[in-house]
Amino acid sequence: MNGHITKPPPNENRMSGNTVVEDPGIPLVNRRNGKYHKYVEEDIQSTSTGTTVMSSKFDNISYRLSRRKVLLRYRTIIVNFEFSCALLGIIFMLVETELFFQGVITKSSVVSIVLKSCISVTTLFLLIGVIAYHITGIQLCMTDNSLEDWRLAVTFPWTYLKILLEIGVCIIHPIPGNISVSAIDPNGKSMDVSIDAILSILMLMRVYLLSKFMVVHSKLLTSTATQSLGALNKVKINSTFVFKALMSSMPGTVLVVIMLAILVVNSWAMRTCEAYYHPDAKNSNFFNDMWMIAITFLTVGYGDLYPNTYCGRFVSVATGLMGVGTTALLVAVLAQKLEQSRAEKYVHNFVTRAQLDKERKIAAADTIKYVLQLWRMKKNNENNSRKRIRLHGKLLQAIAAMREAKNEKASIGETAIGFIEIAKSVNDIVDLSESLQETQSELQIKMSDMDSTMKEMQTKMDAIYSAVVKR
Repeated sequence: MNGHITKPPPNENRMSGNTVVEDPGIPLVNRRNGKYHKYVEEDIQSTSTGTTVMSSKFDNISYRLSRRKVLLRYRTIIVNFEFSCALLGIIFMLVETELFFQGVITKSSVVSIVLKSCISVTTLFLLIGVIAYHITGIQLCMTDNSLEDWRLAVTFPWTYLKILLEIGVCIIHPIPGNISVSAIDPNGKSMDVSIDAILSILMLMRVYLLSKFMVVHSKLLTSTATQSLGALNKVKINSTFVFKALMSSMPGTVLVVIMLAILVVNSWAMRTCEAYYHPDAKNSNFFNDMWMIAITFLTVGYGDLYPNTYCGRFVSVATGLMGVGTTALLVAVLAQKLEQSRAEKYVHNFVTRAQLDKERKIAAADTIKYVLQLWRMKKNNENNSRKRIRLHGKLLQAIAAMREAKNEKASIGETAIGFIEIAKSVNDIVDLSESLQETQSELQIKMSDMDSTMKEMQTKMDAIYSAVVKR
């Protein structure tokens, strides 16, 4: 190849024969025969001077936007696949567990093994979906930041820990067969118990995929305008953003859904623990378990029902913590709803100030009246000390009422000032300073014009004076 190969700075590549010499500043970028060639897309364009320029496709904004759109569509498909697999696995698990509770099947029966095998198959597909989701996320990061090496888009070790944590949550499921372990109940008795109850309860953690599903299917959050604003303001459009947005728009509905979900899921978990490890007619009843979960969630705890297994106690503790957190959210929502709006505050403060002005005027009038009465008694030399003491006490009360009304009005004026009023005042000051600067500039221009006019007049007067002297 004649000429040489260049690339726009900051990265320069030189080719001699079949060898590509790369800039050592960014490793594994633009490697042709290496492991990461599939992430590098380059166009070679010849110029009239014999110089060949290698430009990355990521430098083309149209290519980046179209690739990003395709990746977002792939991510939506992957999330739908994940959610479907997780939901199908949970349905199979619920069917197998309820059939076992009703005595229709046993853990060694063919139906139980087939259902658990279906759960394992859906779990395998779910793990494939999880890995594909994170690969798509890395490709999106590469596209957004114009990166050509996938390792530049991975944050070590948090990305790997996040992937491993999600795989660990999704891989939990009841294993085909009857696996039992030796355990001790709260009464100190040793017994062989199945691990299916714990695995079935932990399998419910897959409901976190519902947040992903909501993110990718929300028209507001997946719109181009929202994504652009989020990128400009460095705001991630994720599950946390969805939860905050829902709590801002419909907090009551969100809290009701959360409480109902906690009630149903934890009641089923409590029933599963008690039915597996301490079966009895009282604690194995679903409605009794709902009552126990409800009083635990509300931190009441009447004591008529209580868990008899360590698994049930763990569910009770988790329910109590959820109840405390949900109560805190409920208090915050109620406080926000009961807070007066800006217009309501203005109306309330205006009415209160008018009432205080009225009370202050009445107190001032009473003060004048009692002073005049005391002055008249002194002028007429009335010796009724009892009446004088009574009028003096009323005078002091009127003066105190007048001062109290004045202080309350001043305090209302201080509390009525909020961030909006402060921002408005700052804007007014800025506008006033700008107008003053403009006026000052105009005055300077006028002064300069006057100075020029004075100089011209001085020049003309000097010329006239010279002409007069010469004559």
